[in-house]
Amino acid sequence: MKEKLQSDLKTAMKSGDKLRLMTVRGILSEVTRLEKEVCRAANEDEIIQIIKRERARRDESLDFARRGKRFDLITQYEAEAKVLEGYLPPAVAVEDLNAAVAAQIAAGANQIGPIMKALRDQFGASLDGKMASAAVKTALAPK
Repeated sequence: MKEKLQSDLKTAMKSGDKLRLMTVRGILSEVTRLEKEVCRAANEDEIIQIIKRERARRDESLDFARRGKRFDLITQYEAEAKVLEGYLPPAVAVEDLNAAVAAQIAAGANQIGPIMKALRDQFGASLDGKMASAAVKTALAPK
């Protein structure tokens, strides 16, 4: 994944795509910071978590820009979010998530923590934490 990011950085530099260049450079900067903290190369799951965190930051900034009616920033953050989205794995389908939650409950799990851990182990980086949490809470809610 890191090699792909570095390759895309070079391509963006050559083509003059400043938005992609700035976004990918930011991701690589965060990856380098993580590698210095843990004193080893970052694995793909860690890089995907960094990209998800950057995507969440863009969503938050986009919300503030919309409230402030800053149309220039809205356009920029939407474009950056689209670039980041291209590096994320496809999200887990709602049906698959609900089926996995139901299977965990049928297996005897009745608390959010263990179910969420099992979902993270099963789906890995493609799991959307907010969506999974909502699905688990809905499934565990008293009927």
